[in-house]
Amino acid sequence: MNFTAAAPVSVRPFTPDVQLDARSLTGALTASGAALLEGWADDDSWTIFLPWPAETRALEWTDIAGWREVVSGFESQNRAPDPFPAAPFLGGWVGLLSYELGAREEGASLHQGLPPEPPLFFARHESGLLRSSDGMWIFGPPDSIDEDEARLRELLNRRSISVQLSRSPLTIADSLAGSAYRENVEAIREAIARGDVYQVNLTRRFETATVDPSELYHAMTGSEPPRCSAFLRGEGWTIASASPEVFLRSDRLLGVAESRPIKGTVRREGNEDDEIRALRSSAKDAAEHLMIVDVVRNDLGKVAPAGRVSVPAFRTVRTLAHVHHLESTVRAEGLGNVTLAEMLAALLPAASITGAPKRAAVGMIRRLEPVARGVYTGAIGFHDFRGRTELSVAIRTAIVTPDSARYHAGGGIVWESDPAAEDDESIAKSAAFLSHVRGGKE
Repeated sequence: MNFTAAAPVSVRPFTPDVQLDARSLTGALTASGAALLEGWADDDSWTIFLPWPAETRALEWTDIAGWREVVSGFESQNRAPDPFPAAPFLGGWVGLLSYELGAREEGASLHQGLPPEPPLFFARHESGLLRSSDGMWIFGPPDSIDEDEARLRELLNRRSISVQLSRSPLTIADSLAGSAYRENVEAIREAIARGDVYQVNLTRRFETATVDPSELYHAMTGSEPPRCSAFLRGEGWTIASASPEVFLRSDRLLGVAESRPIKGTVRREGNEDDEIRALRSSAKDAAEHLMIVDVVRNDLGKVAPAGRVSVPAFRTVRTLAHVHHLESTVRAEGLGNVTLAEMLAALLPAASITGAPKRAAVGMIRRLEPVARGVYTGAIGFHDFRGRTELSVAIRTAIVTPDSARYHAGGGIVWESDPAAEDDESIAKSAAFLSHVRGGKE
């Protein structure tokens, strides 16, 4: 598919009149489709502030089968030449794809109780604010950038700053409470013993009364937001995501794509050298990780030419606020003629949050998990007008509505898994959310 030319984009340095932080930026996002992205690069941490969506596109759950047609529409424009190659985003589509969208492609039926966020939601942004360690810039169409700069200053000068209020801890409902999570781990181990599956990612949902989504995002991301952090407003829902995991990073013009699966976790709580040594030497985590890397290689191999899928980085350690992870990079080349819809069809749902073999794992997830995942373990991110795509695996992700806040967590189950340890790991991955809704008490 050839890109059609679109109007060029202008970029100019920007000096705000007031001090900016994540709290004030998220507080200024009110429109459906408005977004804040933090991280989104390997050599720096970028802030991408997008308050003015030009349009939004969403699918109803009854129309989920039509997702390819919507995604195909994202690739119809390309802005060239590129005035700012270092920037991860210079206008395009920002949004989400749900876990169920991909699981349905693997034969899983939808739950009866579906979440408030749609299975697909994207907003088109032509202008916004960029910030890195090197400076701050505004971008937008040349004929409106002066107007965009003026309204950006007005917005930031009257921005809404939410303040954390003292409140009582909230009651938390667990979809796999008591012994249910451990019993499901045993059920997966029995399926592995029968040869039905090799690994299954089991997750639970924590749900509570509503909270301020801006404050929750700040609590989840902290002072150093993870690689793929995102805050996204919708119609009656808000996404706060602190994901560290790259689901898809691709450049259509170069014909290159990467996925960076994370699998293998240890709680961070004491001597980091000992913790990382234990993670690296764990046979259980090594087996779990290798299986998922093989699934990602197979998924990318569906669209890549023979011999063009490689693993340039294997089992590196990624350290976050509460846990250490194992991460690999799987890379495919020669993809110049592969559309975004074709790539997503090959990869969704992500290997690291399903299991192996993927179709059998997705089927078991549907039987064992009593509630839909929605955007959790789906994908969040952007398709840039320049042909660049980056999407996270939507882990460490909360969904807030006027009535509730929910957060899912889990882990990969293999034969060597210990049910009590897996139960503990899923709670460790929820530490920031649980602490926040408990009033700052672990």
